[in-house]
Amino acid sequence: MTQEAHSLSAPSVGLLLHVLRQQGQDVGHICRQVGLDQRLVQDVNARIPVEMAQDLWRAAVAATQDPDLALHVAEAINPTSMGTIAYVMMNAATLQESLLKLCKYQDIICGAIRTSLEVQGEQALVKLEVASPALQHPRHALDSELVIYKNAFPALVGQEIKYKKVLLAYPAPGNVAEHERIFAGAELVFNAAYSGLVFEAACLQLPVVSANAELNQLFEKYADAYLQRLFEPSTLRERVQQEIAKQLKGEEPGINSVSRSMAISVRSLQAKLKEEGTTYQALLNEVRKEIAVQHLQDNQQTISDIAYLLGFAEPSVFSRSFKKWTGMPPMAYRQLCYDVPDSEQRA
Repeated sequence: MTQEAHSLSAPSVGLLLHVLRQQGQDVGHICRQVGLDQRLVQDVNARIPVEMAQDLWRAAVAATQDPDLALHVAEAINPTSMGTIAYVMMNAATLQESLLKLCKYQDIICGAIRTSLEVQGEQALVKLEVASPALQHPRHALDSELVIYKNAFPALVGQEIKYKKVLLAYPAPGNVAEHERIFAGAELVFNAAYSGLVFEAACLQLPVVSANAELNQLFEKYADAYLQRLFEPSTLRERVQQEIAKQLKGEEPGINSVSRSMAISVRSLQAKLKEEGTTYQALLNEVRKEIAVQHLQDNQQTISDIAYLLGFAEPSVFSRSFKKWTGMPPMAYRQLCYDVPDSEQRA
């Protein structure tokens, strides 16, 4: 996976800085604390690493002494300021089509969170899940996206949408008054397996008031091109990681197989990776770790299944490797996110 998959669009980070300036904060000082060049947020094609964005949120919360800063920043943001993805959504025919466009293009704004739409009987769920292991402290990102979505959906259809539940994949903070105010009328569910908004599925058929088929095609063309550029490997390291991920299907892809697929000799590949400060084995471990973390967070497969998928001969070998990568065995990592059934613990 490319580095952009663990990044945010620079202009979206700029929205946080804009709100901080409106509050009278010393934005320059906050940016210097985390090593962010303010000029970067003006570049529509620039990306900010997830780690830096997390540091920026922490510095901003410390400066404002506002633990609910992400909620308040999102309240102040006009959803149309989210750029191309907003214009695609605004020109879709129905709310359902608009939300599917959001799911498709969400990586343009933030590649660290995966957004999906599910219909469960008479209820619809817009689900937010952490998609990048780089996002270790997701509350600020989740809070801001949830509030932006909560405000954007009714604006798209020109009428109120009553949210039945708001799912939050983190423990309840000491004071939930702001959550209750912002999501008034909805049941708040903290410590959920994922974050999201639940509302009546019938709302999905509501027409988008600003829909324009011609503009929709135009903005989708821009969004498709941006998304293609975003995930296009730009370095040999990224190309190798992408090829490893393609071949990692139940057996360990060797350097011979990867180099052959990339039409480059093993010796040349090793030399070029050395120039980039890495090795084939290090990249294999990175890809395995990333995929393992995703599956452990999804909680859909047993440890044995994950070990097999990643090409390990035995689950015990996978467990030792995962502990080497993260400092804890895979089951302990999974237990940080979920209450794991006893049957899974024995797998």
